[in-house]
This record gives sequence, structure tokens and C-alpha cells, in this order.
Amino acid sequence: MLKPIKIILFSWAILPLTSLIYAAEIDKDFILQEFQRAQSSPDHSVSFAVNAPAEFVFYFLSRRVNRYVSDATGVEFEHSNSETRGQLGSGSERITTLANSEKLVQRFLQFDPPYSYAYFTDMEKSTLEAPLDYSITRYELSNTTNETTNLKISVVYRSSSRLLGFFVRRAFVSALEKDFEKAVEIMEIEFR
Repeated sequence: MLKPIKIILFSWAILPLTSLIYAAEIDKDFILQEFQRAQSSPDHSVSFAVNAPAEFVFYFLSRRVNRYVSDATGVEFEHSNSETRGQLGSGSERITTLANSEKLVQRFLQFDPPYSYAYFTDMEKSTLEAPLDYSITRYELSNTTNETTNLKISVVYRSSSRLLGFFVRRAFVSALEKDFEKAVEIMEIEFR
């Protein structure tokens, strides 16, 4: 009986240390490296055809996250570090409030309307409890016709627990796909 208790205590001691090690690695160079990986070899990618023009899709996805993300109740922006002073751009932060009052903070790394944008989900600034160290999500949009847009969403992320990595990946992928299926449905209805 004593042996399992030692293993449990050992696990509780190691997991926080692992998270501290990962947190130390998340600096500007690491974020840039992971941003590049999101473009070349993401952990997951989904694509959708949206019956709406790219300008509409870009605006909706970048600014109205509370319309399509489950449990999101509000969204606000902080532009003090934006490259475009006082406006949404690279460096701006999108702060999404969830139904339980938790906040999710995402810093834009790229903002090129209506073609692409990307953000870093800053788990240290967020109050949301999630088993992630970070994630970087990149959106690519291209018009196939004047009123149809190809949307590709690519993401890289790291679970805060290697032991739970498989389950985190499954939950992350499922939520990503559900949220964007919902987003496509809402955009197509609102654009009509």
C-alpha cells in the first residue's frame, strides 16, 4: 500500500516542475519558431469552404469569437502593443471572457486582412484553467469565387502534462473542429 502512495506523491511533485520548465522555454524566439512550425508542419489542421467573401470571414473570425466559441460570452481587445497604434494588428491582445468569468488571452502574431492572421494563446496571462502550456493558431483565407472562401486553420500546441497529452490532443482537436463548424454555419447565415 505504501508504494502507490509514493508514486502518487512523486507524480504531484514532478508535474509542477515540468510545467515550470516548459514555461521558461516560452520566449520570443520560441514563439517565432512555433509560429513557423504552424505554417510548415502543424500539430493539427482543418479546412473549410465558406459561402461568404474572405473580408467577411476574416472580420467575423478575428473579432467575433464570442459568436462561435462554446461558452464564450464576450470579447475585448487591448491595443497598447499593436504595431498599428490603437488598432487591431500584430501585438494586439484579444481577451475572451467565458461563461464562468475566466479569461483567455491571445496575442496576435500576424494580422494581414483578409488573407491571414495568427495568435499566441498566452496561458500565463489567461485565467482559464486548461492543460496547455501554449498554443499558436494560424488562419489562411483565399477566395475561390467572389462569394466563397477557403479557410485553413493550423495549430501547434503543447500539453502541460505529458501523461495527459493524448487526451488533451483529442479534446483540443474535437473542440477546434466543433467551434469552426459552428462558425461556418453562423457566417453563412449572417452573410445572406
